[in-house]
Amino acid sequence: MNLLLEKYNEYKSINNYRMIYELDNDDIIDVKFDKNNFPHLIGLHKLIDIPVIRQFNDMSNKTVSAKYIISKIKKEHLLTDYTIRNSTYFSNIEDRYTNFNRNNFLSLSYSDAIVDFNPNLAGSSLKSDYILFDKCKLGYNHMCIATDKSCNNYIESFFYEPSDKYLNKQKIVKVNKIIIFDSAGNEIIVDEF
Repeated sequence: MNLLLEKYNEYKSINNYRMIYELDNDDIIDVKFDKNNFPHLIGLHKLIDIPVIRQFNDMSNKTVSAKYIISKIKKEHLLTDYTIRNSTYFSNIEDRYTNFNRNNFLSLSYSDAIVDFNPNLAGSSLKSDYILFDKCKLGYNHMCIATDKSCNNYIESFFYEPSDKYLNKQKIVKVNKIIIFDSAGNEIIVDEF
């Protein structure tokens, strides 16, 4: 069983899904899932002892893009569940990898959001403006949303953290409403809190 390929196929099933979060401070987060974000979201960029990942992380390398990484995952060549679990750095992404699934992205339990995230308070390099979080098990799932140069929101990161270090001393607001559209633009879920 190649769990990495299964996780990619599950994520691909929500490619182009759009989510709108209305917050109680009147901010609106509008974000779309893009299958090319998969390698980064699942944490592959942290497995620097895998040669193809080192190439992926090298900004001067124009050949090894997210599409290239995904093609290797789909062909089960160079990047498989076995390959990444044997990385010396797998422990750095194990929680993220384990908790990475469609339901955690589409979870209606994201009822709180950090706004104007200050990465210095968490000792982080995240560029996110917002972090939606969900209490689970003994910690939190985090979906981090940043804004690109064209002022479009994108999912910068997804991870599980056992502590509240990303929440501590941040401005937290409630999510009032979530609307989810499928890849055809059909409204499939509306939930108000």
